[in-house]
Amino acid sequence: MKDMKESYLNKLRKNKLKLTPKRRAIIDFFLYKDRYLTPQDLWRGLRKEFVHLGLPSIYRNLEAFSKCGILTKIQRPDRRLYYGLCKSENKHHHHIICIRCGKVREFSDCDLFKKKTIKGFKVISHSLQIEGICSNCR
Repeated sequence: MKDMKESYLNKLRKNKLKLTPKRRAIIDFFLYKDRYLTPQDLWRGLRKEFVHLGLPSIYRNLEAFSKCGILTKIQRPDRRLYYGLCKSENKHHHHIICIRCGKVREFSDCDLFKKKTIKGFKVISHSLQIEGICSNCR
């Protein structure tokens, strides 16, 4: 877990984001919980340690962490956004989410990444989220 934390801190450094106590606490919280969380989950978990922590600050940090590859963002069937630590070293990957228990797995089998154009469009980026039922829930 210590190696993973250092890897995430290095991503912050590479993206020229300061290693503030709040940002370190966010990474620690996700490592400790080891699951996908809503911004409100994170705020409730950290507000005892940081009494002046507001939800806007949480949202800004979650988006910054997503942009630099520390967190992944998914939308669950309840239509709410959830964030979790990105554990894949493969830069291009996607997620499959169990619609019953919320388990998330990463996968990198994606032919879209190889395509440069699709029907007259130049491909800049894409995101893909697959929903299914995991083996434990079947």
